[in-house]
Amino acid sequence: MLKENRPGLIKLLDANVSEKWIVTEYMPNGALDRNPTLYQGDAFGALRAFRSLVATVAGLHKDKYVHRDIKPANVFTAEYDELVLGDFGIVFIPDKQGERLTLTNERVGPRDYMPQWGDLGDRLENVHTNFDVYMLGKLLWCMVTGRLKLPREYHSKPAYDIKVMFANDSGMNAVDGIVKKCVVEEPDDCIGSAVELLALVDEQLEAHARGGDTLVDGIPQHCRICGKGKYRKAELEPNVAGKPVVALSMAGKPIEVSMFVCDTCRHVLFFSDGQG
Repeated sequence: MLKENRPGLIKLLDANVSEKWIVTEYMPNGALDRNPTLYQGDAFGALRAFRSLVATVAGLHKDKYVHRDIKPANVFTAEYDELVLGDFGIVFIPDKQGERLTLTNERVGPRDYMPQWGDLGDRLENVHTNFDVYMLGKLLWCMVTGRLKLPREYHSKPAYDIKVMFANDSGMNAVDGIVKKCVVEEPDDCIGSAVELLALVDEQLEAHARGGDTLVDGIPQHCRICGKGKYRKAELEPNVAGKPVVALSMAGKPIEVSMFVCDTCRHVLFFSDGQG
């Protein structure tokens, strides 16, 4: 694969298969695990760099290759908005399934980043491209938080929720929406491939380019009433999860909602569980 010199992959300089060694280009900026805070708190800076990686993986997925080892230690920074993928030691190539070296009970993938459905104690017979998508979602979370580990699918827990960690940055809603569609417990709930993920990332970046940050589920931050102001998250007393909320009721039942207010015309938007 590296001999094909695909864009976005670390370049192969020399190799000897019989002696089992390779030489790749040197990446002076190092991998993301050595620079964990490079994109910390920068929602769309992280998304732009993340897009370059997703595009690379999308190219692999079109040919049915599954990398299986996407983690900060294997992703290098070429430029601020360009990431390079390395380490193809456990890549899954579908037309060589008969040559698989994994044993019946062997699990393949990085323990802290691989999906739960690939870590059940048995060999994963059908390696699907969503295996990589799950890891890409965790990598994006790591990029924006500056932290190297997201346990399981804990992105909605207060201690790991990026909307809580960066409560004043509405751009984090776009990132959070992507993470939630990748880092899931069931494989059927995960985005199917990096090709689909790339479309979602592009959608968020295009929305940002058209009008700035987005609110929940891609709703633009610019006011839909006056067209001049921007919605800002209201400064309210936080609930136990650390989110600004206001108490309302629906059908006689109390609900918690986040509130956004236009800084020009004061139009108000309420959101409950991510729904406007």
